[in-house]
Amino acid sequence: PQMASHFLLCLCLASGLLAAASVTPCCPSGWTQFGSRCFIFYFSPRPWLDAETFCISIGGNLASVHSADEHFFLRNMIYRVSGAYKETWIGGFDTVKEGVWLWSDGSKFDYTRWATNEPDNFKISEHCIEMNRSQNYWGDDRCTSRNPFICSKNI
Repeated sequence: PQMASHFLLCLCLASGLLAAASVTPCCPSGWTQFGSRCFIFYFSPRPWLDAETFCISIGGNLASVHSADEHFFLRNMIYRVSGAYKETWIGGFDTVKEGVWLWSDGSKFDYTRWATNEPDNFKISEHCIEMNRSQNYWGDDRCTSRNPFICSKNI
């Protein structure tokens, strides 16, 4: 009987039946989970590069956005924290090559939500992405503008 129960335990472990007992990773205090990432909104306005540097210092990057679901999650998180749809830095930039947008976390740039006539590189000086342009969309803006920002990191 003891040998049989030992065999059954090994069989369960090998087949993954006991995987549910493992600890699920979660976000640090103050961060909010969506999918496999954690997000945090900072209300204090900073230029884009200062915001990215701050996000790196806490183990992340400015947030990349890969789906409409993520966009609306972040939009709602900003509203919950600030009471408004504040124009907010996310991690997109085209400072390397005009019109070639990249995410600061190195992930694939596979989703956009540009406002009408954006990105427009107004006066040849807008190279960073802010969300909540017209409440619901993205726009390019001068990286030296000061905005609230969202950091993200993988769990």
